Amino acid sequence: MSPSPHSPSPVVLPAVEIAAEARPLDPVVVHVRCAPHYAHALRIWQSTFLLDRDSSHASAMIGFENISLYPHWTPVPFGRTHRFTLLFEPLPKSVLVFDLSEVIPEPRGWHFPAIRRNPEDVYRLDLPN
Repeated sequence: MSPSPHSPSPVVLPAVEIAAEARPLDPVVVHVRCAPHYAHALRIWQSTFLLDRDSSHASAMIGFENISLYPHWTPVPFGRTHRFTLLFEPLPKSVLVFDLSEVIPEPRGWHFPAIRRNPEDVYRLDLPN
């Protein structure tokens, strides 16, 4: 069977570079180490943010590893250091210092004040801080 004279020809689109502003940005990565005997169980609330100290910008948490999301809890073996990772939306380039804050309706939410920005946007924090 031969192609019909009315068959469309395949269209080849030129390669297009995606503008830097349109590319997905890497998340901010926060590794947290909990000291032995800090807690018997851990959890994180979805309402945990990176808060710019010089503006109203807040980067929301977009992922977590090795910790449970409230209302669930992750058990921590007695006497062992526990590590978990939090992922956040990217911070604007203008942010130099920020807080990590768990904004919750009860006392004792986690708060890591005055974290200095680094070029990699990967941070290592300790509990208790």
